[in-house]
Order: sequence, then C-alpha cells, then structure tokens
Amino acid sequence: MTEEHRLRTLNHCESARRADRQAAPPTREDHRLDTRWPAPRHLGTSEVGRLLNMLLEAYDGRRPVPQIRGLVAPEVYAGLSGPHLARPRHRTQSVHTGTPAPDVIEACARVEADGRSFALAARFTRTPVGWQCVRFALLKPPEQRSQRAAA
Repeated sequence: MTEEHRLRTLNHCESARRADRQAAPPTREDHRLDTRWPAPRHLGTSEVGRLLNMLLEAYDGRRPVPQIRGLVAPEVYAGLSGPHLARPRHRTQSVHTGTPAPDVIEACARVEADGRSFALAARFTRTPVGWQCVRFALLKPPEQRSQRAAA
C-alpha cells in the first residue's frame, strides 16, 4: 500500500469510546428528550376531522380496516373489523373538539348518511408514538317500524 491509501487516525477529533465513557443512569428527563420517538404534536380540529373520516371509511367498508390498526386501540379495532353489512356513506358535516386533560382530545361530530343526521363521539389519547382513538361511537336513533308495516 502506498502512503496515501493508509488510514490515519485523527486523535484530536476522536470522541471517547463507549467503554471509556461513564454510564450515567437514565433520568426521567432523558426519556422526554429521547429523539427516537418525537413527542406527537397536538391535533387541530381539521386533523381530528380527517382521522374521523378515515374511521368512518373503515366503518362503512370503503377502507380496509387493517389500514387504521395503528390509529385505534385494540377494542376499537375489534369493533370495526367485524362483519360489514351494506352501509350508506357517512360524511362528517361539523367537528368539535375539547381537551379535558393534556393528553386527551374528545371529539363530537355531526355525520350525515342518506339524508339523515347522526352524532359521532370519539376520544383520542396521546401515546409515545402518536395519537390513538380509544373510543369511537356512531350514535344512531333506534329503528322505528313504519305504521304501514305494523298494520
């Protein structure tokens, strides 16, 4: 090998090796500053509306339920992944949010399907990797039998 192809160490630029460093026990503050998972930012009303639309698409059967697995708690996932009947397309008309606790967002929305309005309620909690929907309920009035069918 010639001189120009040899590796030269740069002693003045080297950092201490892992074995040479003193291992300090991790503190609570170190976990908050961990850069592997940046802290999820607060969700705005428009972002909550977008998430609710994605959940409604899965509820209607227009979106494969496995696509939203990371966005919902296991209980919500189980409720959405059941058998799908033919459902009309639900569309959010208005979304309102509230923050009852620092890491919780509660949302309610007015949803329309087939010319009828329904209420939607959802609760999102902050996890280390992002926001997750832990409650999702589309509130529909009980089905009323028509008088013609009862006669």
